Amino acid sequence: MTFNDDNNDDEGGEVVPELKLRVEGDDDVNEKRVSLRQRLLEECEAEENNSLLKEPGFSSQSRRSIWYWIKLGILLTFLGLLVAVFLKWVGPFFMDKELMPLIKWEMATFSTPMLAVLIFASVALFPTIFLPSSPSMWVAGMAFGYGFGFLLIISAAAVGVSLPFFIGSLFLHRIQVCALS
Repeated sequence: MTFNDDNNDDEGGEVVPELKLRVEGDDDVNEKRVSLRQRLLEECEAEENNSLLKEPGFSSQSRRSIWYWIKLGILLTFLGLLVAVFLKWVGPFFMDKELMPLIKWEMATFSTPMLAVLIFASVALFPTIFLPSSPSMWVAGMAFGYGFGFLLIISAAAVGVSLPFFIGSLFLHRIQVCALS
């Protein structure tokens, strides 16, 4: 904050007050007044001196940091190998023994129009009740090809994402009352 000094007529300049920090605890309070800049400089110098005395080489903090990264690297390597084993052996086994017979059964049991209705309903409704709909998407691709399967899945997904919104808007008042009470 600056202001004009009206008492000093010969100069008529601006006066800027100096910011002082008052440290209490001693009887001579006036001797303990130090400018803020000087106090901060003294604290920085003291911290630098302490840090130079405490860290002659590797500190325990840096050793802990190195071990942390070594353990993390070993963990990530192990997880990567586990994922590779799963993708190489477990995934294809599950596909051949579980999913493919189910998909073939659906394609053999239902007619083409009925299969389209079933796929549309499963893709639209399953996410609403927290069930996966990706096997139905595979069946759509295998039964109707890329083009028609894509159109069937996109239209069913549009209905599927709109359904929870409409259900929530119907019960909005009840949801708000339950949340507030």
